[in-house]
Amino acid sequence: MSRSALEPGDKRTGVFIHAEGTDHQCVVGSIWVDPKLGVLAEIPYIEFGTEQFAVPANWFNNDKPPSSLLFRSEDLHVSLYGCRVIRTVKGTHLDIGRLRAREAVFAERTGETESQLLVTKMVSRIDGLAAWSDLSSIDYTTELIDRAGPRRMRVRYTLEPNKGLEWNQGSARMSIWTHWTQADGSGRGIHLADDVILVSRFPKPSPVDMHLSEHRKFRDLLSILSGPGVRFVEHFVRDHGFGMRMLDGKTRGAAYERVISAGTIAENSQEAVPTSDWPIIASKDFAASDLEWWAMEYDRSRRSILPVASILQRPHFFAEDKVINCSMSIEALGSNLGNTSGEGPTLSGRGARPTTSTYFYRVIEALDIDVSAVAADRIELARAMASTYNTIKHPDRGDFPDAFHSIYAGKLSLALARMAILQRLPNAGTNVAKYAKGWQISRIFDDMKANGIEVMAGRFISTP
Repeated sequence: MSRSALEPGDKRTGVFIHAEGTDHQCVVGSIWVDPKLGVLAEIPYIEFGTEQFAVPANWFNNDKPPSSLLFRSEDLHVSLYGCRVIRTVKGTHLDIGRLRAREAVFAERTGETESQLLVTKMVSRIDGLAAWSDLSSIDYTTELIDRAGPRRMRVRYTLEPNKGLEWNQGSARMSIWTHWTQADGSGRGIHLADDVILVSRFPKPSPVDMHLSEHRKFRDLLSILSGPGVRFVEHFVRDHGFGMRMLDGKTRGAAYERVISAGTIAENSQEAVPTSDWPIIASKDFAASDLEWWAMEYDRSRRSILPVASILQRPHFFAEDKVINCSMSIEALGSNLGNTSGEGPTLSGRGARPTTSTYFYRVIEALDIDVSAVAADRIELARAMASTYNTIKHPDRGDFPDAFHSIYAGKLSLALARMAILQRLPNAGTNVAKYAKGWQISRIFDDMKANGIEVMAGRFISTP
């Protein structure tokens, strides 16, 4: 899988080709990668009276550019799909139109250029996947050599792809593989990149958005398992449409070609953030059946999954953001848990309606969290969490909570939401229970005590 020859900051000038019927229309312009918007194209034209610019003038005057274009320069071919106008600039002598491509494949499609990108396979590199999967393409053996002289060590390396989990996800077949490549390195020696990739395969060529939808389900699960730092790094597609055209008219082979999607480019461009060394569930404790269950449950549980997954994938946020997002997930999780023994004091009104405190209590109780280090009981901690959440959310409650209160409410709500989501997996109960009683949770309570934060009368308070 080769990288593209066009990275953010580069700009190339070449020819855009659009096939319309039997005619091929060509216009001159430039292409580059914007780290927030994806692949952009810029094409100069004169609005009226010049045959040379009639084609691009028609595109931008009527806001109807071709859906697909091929860009060619001396050393770069890019197939653009889902093109749309995002800007036009009217100049004194020359106008400029700008296009944004929904997807850009850094290869030329053989045969007719289709209006939609359809591929059978798609690959994602995901930060955090290699650490969680514990897979590697590299193995080595050492041998001590003594030939009547100074002792020498011989090392033999074996490089080969290894497969991890494989499972069905709707009509897609998903799998985790290792992938090694030569890496850029300074100085002498052998430099290797030992990656782990997520692969989706559909029975027939399918839109990139369909592949991405399935990849996001797994990425969100990995985020919840591992914590911050899980993000899409880059994507590749494989399809016979990007093979080699032979003299007999047939297409042979199909290489993996890099694709940039407008929907993931901002995530691709984020700086890497280390993931936790202590995932809630290790890959060795995962079965294919867990991943198949997750894929089926994902759409039914978006209310509980997406708020947590989105905050984990954001590189920068306020403590209050974490409280809001994770509390939204806990409300959904608590609602699904149903009535729980001992929740009576958290209910409201004659109809004994559940409150936000009720939902927090249900989650804390289901996880069997020992709160004695900072609170008299689980009811009090649930009330404190709900109070902080509601104070942040509702302006009629006055100023924002104390910064330390928001920080620890955010840490606790994130930990509770992650564990409660994973607790629903078929084979996860034991591992989640160990995590709930482990040092990762007790450390939050210890930090609270060290900073003089505890729970009294259903509120976080600061003590001298």
